[in-house]
Amino acid sequence: MSFSSWRQFQFYDVTPIKDPQTGTSSLLYSDPTISAAASLGPNKLVIAVQSKVIKIIGLGELKLKYQFTAYADEFQISYLYAISENFLVSVGENLGSPSVIKLWKLDKCPRDAFDFHAAIEIKNEKNTFPISAVSISQDATCLVIGFANGRIILVRGDLLRDRGSKQRVIYEDSNKEPITSLYLDSTSNICFASTTSSIFVLATNGRNNGLPETVLNSKSGVDLNCSSLNFDDTELVCATSESLEFYKPNGERRSLVVDIPLRRRIQVIDQSRLLVISGTEAPNSAALNIDGLVSSNNRALVLDVRNKFVTMTTLISGNVLDVFTGEVGGITSLYILSSNGELYKLQEKSVDEKLHILEQKQLYEIALELAKQQDIDETKMQSIRKEYAGHLYENGSRSASVDQYIQCIPITEISEVIAKFGTENTTSISDVRNLSRYLKAVIRRNLGNPDHVTLYLICLIKLKDEDSIEDFISHFSRNGKLMDEAEPESSWNTNDDAYFFSDKILFDLDLVLRMLTESNLLNESYKLARKFSKDPIVVVETVLGNLRDAHRALLYVKSLAVDDALRVLIKYSKHLLQVLPNDTNALLIELFTGRYKPNAYNDSNHKECSSDDLVKDVFYSYSTFVRGMLSSSGDVNGPEVDHPSTYQPPKPALIFPSFIGHSFEFVVFLEACLESYNKFDALPNDKQVVLTTLYDTYLSLTLEDKEERQKEWKEKASKVFKESQKLVSDSKILQGGDKLRATSGVDNSLMKLISHVNQLSLRQNSTSDDEGEFELEFDETMNFADTFRSNLLSRSPQYCMFFLEKYGDKEPSLYVMALYHFISSKSVFQGIGGETVYRQKILDKVLELNLIPILEILQILASTSVATMSLVKDLLITHIQQENQEIKNNEKLIESYKADLAEKRGILAQLSEADEGQSKIQMKDKICNLCQTVINLPLVYFKCGHIFHQNCLNEETSLEEGDKLYRCPICVVNLKTTEGLIANREEVKRNTQLLEIGLASKQNSRDRFRVVAEFIGKGTLEPSGMIFDDDLR
Repeated sequence: MSFSSWRQFQFYDVTPIKDPQTGTSSLLYSDPTISAAASLGPNKLVIAVQSKVIKIIGLGELKLKYQFTAYADEFQISYLYAISENFLVSVGENLGSPSVIKLWKLDKCPRDAFDFHAAIEIKNEKNTFPISAVSISQDATCLVIGFANGRIILVRGDLLRDRGSKQRVIYEDSNKEPITSLYLDSTSNICFASTTSSIFVLATNGRNNGLPETVLNSKSGVDLNCSSLNFDDTELVCATSESLEFYKPNGERRSLVVDIPLRRRIQVIDQSRLLVISGTEAPNSAALNIDGLVSSNNRALVLDVRNKFVTMTTLISGNVLDVFTGEVGGITSLYILSSNGELYKLQEKSVDEKLHILEQKQLYEIALELAKQQDIDETKMQSIRKEYAGHLYENGSRSASVDQYIQCIPITEISEVIAKFGTENTTSISDVRNLSRYLKAVIRRNLGNPDHVTLYLICLIKLKDEDSIEDFISHFSRNGKLMDEAEPESSWNTNDDAYFFSDKILFDLDLVLRMLTESNLLNESYKLARKFSKDPIVVVETVLGNLRDAHRALLYVKSLAVDDALRVLIKYSKHLLQVLPNDTNALLIELFTGRYKPNAYNDSNHKECSSDDLVKDVFYSYSTFVRGMLSSSGDVNGPEVDHPSTYQPPKPALIFPSFIGHSFEFVVFLEACLESYNKFDALPNDKQVVLTTLYDTYLSLTLEDKEERQKEWKEKASKVFKESQKLVSDSKILQGGDKLRATSGVDNSLMKLISHVNQLSLRQNSTSDDEGEFELEFDETMNFADTFRSNLLSRSPQYCMFFLEKYGDKEPSLYVMALYHFISSKSVFQGIGGETVYRQKILDKVLELNLIPILEILQILASTSVATMSLVKDLLITHIQQENQEIKNNEKLIESYKADLAEKRGILAQLSEADEGQSKIQMKDKICNLCQTVINLPLVYFKCGHIFHQNCLNEETSLEEGDKLYRCPICVVNLKTTEGLIANREEVKRNTQLLEIGLASKQNSRDRFRVVAEFIGKGTLEPSGMIFDDDLR
């Protein structure tokens, strides 16, 4: 694999630094005699020049700190190595003589070749082979020196304290191949070594008999400067022509295939980056290949072997003498010293700059990986993911885009993502699926609102993803969190007060349920409603409407509290009575008699409705109903003993409408309620309601049921009526005693009306023939209209007239009812005394109280043939006379208004002429209208015609101009009155509520036209155009 296949970035700023002493006699690192170089501490460079001189240069200011001569003239310094900022090791060679290794203590500023801290002579036979590799431990106690003849010498001793040393040969190559690299590990116990044909590990402690401890590669070796020890000194990195090899002391090996044909030097920077110096190929032009003119340029590359891309590439002119790190201004940089006298500074860009480069190239995956390796702040990571998600979306990778959006939810505007996948592409199923994944992640992180949850469910419904809907129902809790573990259905109880009495809205339940129903996801709609609906009516509606499972609905109702069960049954008991009449009726009886107790709801206990359930037993009394239900349930012990209710039973009348069309079930229910009232002493009025309803039901069945049961129904009706009569009698006794009044009187007159409607004589059901038995003692609290209506149907006309005369003044509407009724037939009309009584006591009262319009009265009289022409004629004559008289009165008023208007117009014309200067004021023989003396100057003349001495008037100051202002004392009262009338008219015009109140008034309900005419007559529709002249004041 060639480097050309790797992505290349410029993550380093390369700055060539020229020697500031170029052109002078005291050159620094541009000296062409440089033979060795090394970094000294974080900000110093040490070089060897002129074979024997050591110079220390400050990297910050690029100035010479000091220099000294380290060796005699015949020696040449070939290696420099800094142990610390104060100790420097130098290696001097002189072929034919032993090599000399010196340790310099730099804080003492050595002066000459003899001012060293310690020195060691290294002997290699005849000393005819140069040193090719050197490795020194950090504490300078172990030195390993390799020679070009393949010999390796180990030196051990305490050089820092100059306590002497020992040396021995630990390896000698049989083929006399030069040693190309030596590296001591951090413990100095082993040494990586290589020749041009092999790579091996040597032990530095104990005897090794000149043999390697481990041979890492016996087939190929490493060129000079083409290996380096990794960052933690545990792995040797070797560059071959075809790959990078990584060796560990135990023989473990890994390779990275990469082509480096002209490798010159490698240097490990950190755990994942490697600096490679390689040569450049010379041009093929013969004209340029002249000896001595070919330049020795090199290419420097920084390889990221973990991510497999090139993070820097630059050209280096000249040969590379050394590579080292230095720190200037607190910034650590990599330095390359070249033979052409330039120092190349490689400063790594900041992480943000690297990420910016990658983002500009839209290499977001690499940017994310790099950010992860650099432990970048999570917010920055999410920002990259957001840009990456947008890039993927624009390129059509919607699913991958959502994956990235999910990972950057905290910094993303959720509505924007929803708009992309929801609003812009509503018809794409894949977009809906992607949107659902995103919304689920939002909800799971507790960042969603009710709209997000609603939209998530809508997406699942649109996808018809039943498994995901089931998963949501089981994992989404009532506190609005998506849990990791599913909640069992047994925990969906209805006594979760913290949820049911909170105003927290999790999502739009009504909308979701409607969409589930439309999508035929019926079971899911039931589960969702049961878990999250705060209204049990919604649950029952779902069960009955979608699942059509009355058994399940009834089981659910039995688990509710009394109030909720009552609400549900009021709405759905009619439907339940059609499907499960007996079970529903039993539940209603329990609820309305105070014996209801909620049961724990277990959805697995319900049974589906089958065809066998359509055959229902019919019961005709409560006693047979109890026996039948006990036998069907298998309870041989009989009913439980009744105990007083723990709650106030609701009034049975609430559920009466549900029994329409279920007469037999209604009888059972009413008989159960009556029995309960008899046991627990219910209020007489409540009991009377049940008696009346039961009486009506019995009488209806007497006419409608089969002939063999009609007699039984009639007998039951008679018993109920007798019980009602007894209740009325007891109520009268209680009211008439010395005790405080405990209850209002019981009225069973409606039962008599029912008898009349069913054409049944009350006397047939009574033990007395005395008419007075049915007379009522009226009081102020009774309903006169209902009682009178009942009397009209059941009592004689004389009695009804008596009732009307007694209570008509208290309830005028009785006269209107009488007006209709007493002309319904001739017998009734004659029964009250004929035309005279009808006119005097009914018709005249209606006209006197103005209860209904005259036209409606005429329509009532003409509706039958009972009213005679004389009655209608007298009514019309009287009405026409009243209308004629009113017309005459109105005409007189009109004439009076016209005369008054003409007079006012004349006065206004005179005033207008006076204002225009067309008339002159006659002052002769005029007297003051106040003091009644002859007028003289100064005087005040008003436009109204009155004249006064100025001294006779009170002065007022004008608020606008500060002038004197006078008011006519004669006209000022009329003027104030007129202003008040106009103000009232304006107030009426602005406040339309006065008209609405007048129209809504009961007194004006029969003649609203008069109210509107009066409102218009006050001038409320006229524009406000009257202006008062201050000259009249």
